[in-house]
Amino acid sequence: MFIRLEFMTDNITYTKNERYGSLGSVLFGHFADGFDLVLISYLFSPLALYFTGNSHDLAPITVALTISLVFSAFGGLLFGWVADRYGRKVGLMLSIGIFGVTTLATAGVTQLWQLYTLRAIEGLGIGGEWGIGFAQISEVWSSKTRATGGGLLQSVFIIGSIVGALTAGIAITALGFGNPLSWRYSFVVAGVIGLVGVPVVKFVLPESKQWLEYNRKRKAGELPKDYDVRSPIIQVLLNKDYRRYAWFALLIGGANLFIYFSYASFMPTLLVVGYGLTQSIGYLINQFTLILVLGQAIAVPFYVLNGWAADKFGRKSTAIVFGAFYLVSVIAFMYTVIAHISYAGLIMFPLFYAYTFVSIGQGVSAEYGVWYSEHFPTKMRSTATNFGYMVGRGVAGGSAPLVIPFLYGALGGIAHLGMAMAIAMLVGAVVQLAGYFGLKETKGTEITSL
Repeated sequence: MFIRLEFMTDNITYTKNERYGSLGSVLFGHFADGFDLVLISYLFSPLALYFTGNSHDLAPITVALTISLVFSAFGGLLFGWVADRYGRKVGLMLSIGIFGVTTLATAGVTQLWQLYTLRAIEGLGIGGEWGIGFAQISEVWSSKTRATGGGLLQSVFIIGSIVGALTAGIAITALGFGNPLSWRYSFVVAGVIGLVGVPVVKFVLPESKQWLEYNRKRKAGELPKDYDVRSPIIQVLLNKDYRRYAWFALLIGGANLFIYFSYASFMPTLLVVGYGLTQSIGYLINQFTLILVLGQAIAVPFYVLNGWAADKFGRKSTAIVFGAFYLVSVIAFMYTVIAHISYAGLIMFPLFYAYTFVSIGQGVSAEYGVWYSEHFPTKMRSTATNFGYMVGRGVAGGSAPLVIPFLYGALGGIAHLGMAMAIAMLVGAVVQLAGYFGLKETKGTEITSL
C-alpha cells in the first residue's frame, strides 16, 4: 500500500511545452553542475604540480574541493530559501550565474588563496541548483512519471562529469601535464557552459504555478490561520511535521555523497599513481580518461532505470534494492583493490569493472531529489530538498577529500590510496542503506500550493 500525501487540492495543470521547458532548463543546470563541480578532481595532479611543485602532494588541492563542497551546504540553504521566497526561476538563475562567473575566474588564479576563495564562492552558487531543480520537476511533472524525470535529471549530472573528464583529459594530453594552460583552459570551458545556463533558465523555464499560487495566498492573507509561515530554514530545523524527514534525508544524502567523492575525486589519481596509467590512446585521450569516461557512461542508463523503477514500484523499495547493490559493488571494489591486478588492457583490467559497478550503484541517487521533495510542502520544498542533499554534500561529501589522504597516510602512504577509498566507501554504503528506513513511501504524491 502506498501513502498518498496531499496538502490541499489545486486545479493546477501544465502544458506539454511547460513540462519539457522545465526539464530542459533544469537539465542544462545539472549538466553544468556536474561538469563544474567534478572537473577539479581530474586536475588534482597538474594543479598540485603548479602550486606545490610535486604532483603527488594532493592535500593542498583537495582542500579546494572541500571548501567548494562545504560552501555548497550554505549555498543550498541560501538559494533554496531564495527559491521558496522569491521563486524557482530567480533562485536558479542566481545560483548558476554565480558558479559560472567564479569558475571562469578560476582559470586565472596564481596563488592558492585565490583558488580557495573562488572555490568558496563557486560552492555557494553550485549549492543552490540541485534542490531548486528537483523542486521544479516535482511541481511540474505528473506523479506518475516524476521520478523518471528525476532520473533523467540526475543522469545529466553524470554526463556533465563525463564531459569534464574528457575536457581535462584532452587538455592535459594536448598541452602537456606540466603546462598550466591545460587546467586553465578546462576552467574556462566549464565557466562558459555555466554562464550559458543563465539565459536558458530565464527564457525557457516557466515559473512553478504551485509556488505562484502559494505566494499569492501568502501576500493576500488567504493562508489557514494556523499555517506555519516562518522562514523555510527555520521550518526545516524546527517544524515537528517535517524535521524528521529533513534529517533522514540529510543522513542519506551525506552518506551517498561521502561515497561518491571518496571514489570520484580520487579515481584519476589512483589510476595514475597506483597503476601508472598515463599513456595516450589514439589522439587526445589517455588510458585513465578512457576508463573514467566508459565507466560512467555505462552507468548513465541505470539512473533513468532507477527513476522508472521508483515510479513503478515505489521510492523506498527501489532505493533499498539499489542501495543493497551499491553495498555489494563497494565490497567488490575493495576486493579488487586488495588483489591489485596491473593494467594489461581495458578488457583485462578488474578495476575498470569494479569502478563501473560502483558508478551503477550511484544511480540510486537519481530518485533522491523527487523522493525528498515529496515529503515537503511548496513553502519549503527547495530549502528542505537542498538541506537533505547539499548540506549532506557539504558536510559528508566535503569531508571525503580530507578523510582519504588521512586514511592512506595512516595506512602507509599514497600507495594505499585504493584501500583508503574502499574503507570510506564501505562506511558510507552501510549508513546510506540504513537511512532509507527513516523516510516515507511517497509514490503517488500530488504536489499542491500548500
